[in-house]
Amino acid sequence: MVRFFQIAAAGLALFIVFVTLGPLSDRPGTGHPQAERFAAYFILGAFFSLAYPRHRLWVAIGVVAGSIALELGQLAVPGRDAGVPDAIAKALGGMMGIAAISAMAYLGRATRES
Repeated sequence: MVRFFQIAAAGLALFIVFVTLGPLSDRPGTGHPQAERFAAYFILGAFFSLAYPRHRLWVAIGVVAGSIALELGQLAVPGRDAGVPDAIAKALGGMMGIAAISAMAYLGRATRES
């Protein structure tokens, strides 16, 4: 099952890179842009947390660093703009996804032990 999450997390990361650095016309739009950013990184953080459960600190560092790097990468793409609020929404989404999986894992262990 871990292998599935590793492949899914890598695929999600590649998709996020494409929509972040690709043409704005190829970016899917389902709602408010900040909510979309938060949700995308929440899912990404959750999947990476499931893929690498023993390395959640490194996953968190990677998600935050990746969100900042991709936001800065938009400065080099014509028609795209970078913003601190966007990077914050992405980083918070990723951290919340990791925290949600960590909390569920903790509760699962606590339930089994009692």
